[in-house]
Amino acid sequence: MKTVLVFGTFDVIHPGHKFFLEQSAEYGDKLVAVIARDDFVSSIKKKTPVHSQEERIKHIISSGLVDDACLSDKITGTFNVVMKINPQVVCFGHDQIKLAESFKKWMDIHDKKIEIVTVDPYKREKYSSTLRNRKHY
Repeated sequence: MKTVLVFGTFDVIHPGHKFFLEQSAEYGDKLVAVIARDDFVSSIKKKTPVHSQEERIKHIISSGLVDDACLSDKITGTFNVVMKINPQVVCFGHDQIKLAESFKKWMDIHDKKIEIVTVDPYKREKYSSTLRNRKHY
């Protein structure tokens, strides 16, 4: 079984998320989403998530877009979750450039060979999380 892993906040799931997850699912048999922790969202994205990390996990699983979901590592950049899940493919969104770079460095240091895919955006001007979440403030 070929496992695909994706990372994201997935707060207020929208068509852009759906597109990203559907495209990512094409690369394997099982899709697992790693959900950003609330403290990460608050510190890095400088905003409070609309939904808690537990709610976001429930929402993404109940959406039927992924086969499983879990929380990200407590310490950013350790990628322990990758070691636990052992994916063959990791898909990044078009806007996850820094995360993808960090992941590539981690793979080099740990001599890991995991296929990396960057998924194109879907109608970014209409469906970005930043634009959608503004309606909730």
